[in-house]
Amino acid sequence: MEEKARGYTTGVFQVGILVSDIDECIRLFCDTLGMEVVFDARNQTQPAHGLSGVENQLMNVLMLHGQDGVDLEIHQYVDPPARPCPPMNHNDLGSMHFMLRVDDIYAVCDKVQALGYRLMNPVVESKHIPGFKFTYFRGPDNVMIELHEGIVPRRK
Repeated sequence: MEEKARGYTTGVFQVGILVSDIDECIRLFCDTLGMEVVFDARNQTQPAHGLSGVENQLMNVLMLHGQDGVDLEIHQYVDPPARPCPPMNHNDLGSMHFMLRVDDIYAVCDKVQALGYRLMNPVVESKHIPGFKFTYFRGPDNVMIELHEGIVPRRK
């Protein structure tokens, strides 16, 4: 049996986002998109000193879990609060987004829009991957979120 090389990435554990309203994230990700809260810590002191540049910063943290191992870590700096920034465009260096797999993209888009979020583009159906569809929207605090439906072929 061949031994696997060590010291390489084996997967993405979670995606973390910083927001101003943790309850809005519960409405979007849990109530609307079906994720579940698996960890909820409110008014905790930031344990990773040096991240925010503020000593003893109070924060709220949620860990959300979805089907097939999707994990989102939601942070809200409470005291002092985080500084708002203008949203970055997709083509700005340093911009980020994350993609959520959904089972009916049009139904999910309707739910997301019913909460007041706007799609950044109409749903795109891939010309190269049959059945693959995607779109983007700005979630809480303009976090860029991509939704996709379909299967992406993987190399073996």
